[in-house]
Order: sequence, then structure tokens, then C-alpha cells
Amino acid sequence: MILSQFIETRKDRWRELEALLQRIETRRLRALGRTELKRLGQLYRVVATDVAVAQTNFPKSDIARTLNELAARAHPLVYRSRSLTAAGVWRFFHTELPQAFRRHIHVFSLATVIFCVAALLGVIATLLDESAAGIILPPKMIESIHDHKMWTDDIFSVLPGSVMSAAIVTNNISVAFTTFAFGLTFGVGTCYMLALNGLMLGCVSCLCARYGMLGPLLTFVTAHGVVEISVILVAGAAGLMVGGALIAPGDYTRRDALAVQGREGVKLVLGTAPFLLVVGVIEGFVSPHPLIPAGVKMTLGVLLGAVFYSYLLFLGLKATADHAV
Repeated sequence: MILSQFIETRKDRWRELEALLQRIETRRLRALGRTELKRLGQLYRVVATDVAVAQTNFPKSDIARTLNELAARAHPLVYRSRSLTAAGVWRFFHTELPQAFRRHIHVFSLATVIFCVAALLGVIATLLDESAAGIILPPKMIESIHDHKMWTDDIFSVLPGSVMSAAIVTNNISVAFTTFAFGLTFGVGTCYMLALNGLMLGCVSCLCARYGMLGPLLTFVTAHGVVEISVILVAGAAGLMVGGALIAPGDYTRRDALAVQGREGVKLVLGTAPFLLVVGVIEGFVSPHPLIPAGVKMTLGVLLGAVFYSYLLFLGLKATADHAV
């Protein structure tokens, strides 16, 4: 490799990284927008590779020393650790999380479509052949519906609400993180988890409607189910983002695309997971309580859903506008 050719083919990206570093050193890291921050990381990795090439082929040249200095300036900015502070936590939940949701709302919509289509297929399959529900639902659940009983009654009558609440939270968090992690299967596993949960909802709803149990089902599910299902859909969206990065990385390498989308996905999953703690408590203490009127439970579920989506759709809008200005 000729030194002049090496410089000519790579100098533009070196200059681009130098320009970004000068802006950061003058106005701090917050001077860069989201796209520029991604570009900073990408350029750093490119220049780090160029450093290795230069040190191998032109070890005594000025360009090897210059590139090494350029990479050294960028490294702490790309890999700096963020300390956990109360202000940082507040900024994450008040601004970063809802903004991340809105940036990827189209992927959330896709996850919702997959879930709803699967639920509709579950309803249709159960209407055409009731035995189809047996493929998805446990036999004890189907037997309870046939007997006009909620399958949850026996469980909650034996175990205290605190134990059930802890078990429910653990299970829901496990489902959410599994749905997200399955994005690494190019999104196939995430689609499976979304479809499976949709099919279960469709089958059990249709079966309950057929045996006059739809009212008790809605009474039990609505209080916690709106937010619970929504968080699973957010986790599904995060998994689809990871799968999309692997399938179509665009201008990035798959590694860079996975790093970017994976970081966004983790933000969504970790940010919405605390909502599962809230609905877990509700499912353990409120949903099965026979003395709480059905109307109260349903109203609670609708209100929680409204709060959840209002938070994700509207909080942090002012910060977005200020950043754009």
C-alpha cells in the first residue's frame, strides 16, 4: 500500500472526525445531536482501524502519529461511562425514554399489528373449531371455562396476594426481556412471542365468550392487562428493532447498527419494566378481589392505560422542541 494513496482515500473521514472533536472540545459533548453522536462512534472505529493499518505499513510516518493522537482524543468520548445520579435518572424517565418511544413508534405499531392479527386468528380458529384453543391454552384453564369458573380463583384462594404479586412480576419481566432478547434471532423469536401472546388472548376471549365467561374475564384482566400487554408490545418493538438492525443495517455495519438499535431497545425495555411492578401489585391484590366492583377495576385499567400512553406520547415534548431550536 502506498502512503499517498492511503491518505487520499481516507482523509475525508479523518477531517470529519477532527471537526466533530473540535466542536465537542469547544462546546462539550451536548453540542452534538443524536445522529452526530452515532457518527462519532462510527468514525472512531474507522479511524482506530486506520491507526492499525498505518502502524503496520507506515510505522515511522507522521500520519501514524497523527492518527493515533486523533483516536486517543475520541476514545474517552465514545467509551466514557455515565455516572448514575438522581438528575440522570430523572432525565432518563422524563425525557429520554418517551422520546425514544416516539422515535420508534412505527416499530411499536408493527408489534401491535402482529399481536392483534394473532389475537384475531385465535378468535377465528376457536370459533371454527373449539379444539384449536387446546393447542395454545392449558387443559386446566379450558376445563375451568367449561365449568363456568375463573381458573385463577383456586390459585388466589390458596396463595397470599404478596406471593402471587411477586410471582406475577417475575414472570412478566421474564416475558418482556425474552421477547426483546429474541430480536437476536433476526426478529423471528420476537414475532413468535408476540404472536403466541396474541393467540392466547384471542383463544381465551373467544372461549370465555362462548361459555358466558367474558364478563368475569374482563373484570379480572382489565385492571392490570392494559398496561401489562402494552409493556410486552414495547418489548416486542425493541426486539424488532434489534432484528431489523441485523437484517437491514443500512449505511452501518451490522455490528454498529446492532449497537445503536440495541442501545435504544434496552432503553425502552428497562424504562418500561417498572410499570410491570405496578400492574403486578394490582394483579395480585386488586384484580382477584371479589369485593371490588367490576366497574372500579375496569376504570382503573383504562386510567392506567391512559396515563401510560400519555406519558410516552407527550412527556418530554418541550425538551425536543428546545433541542430542535
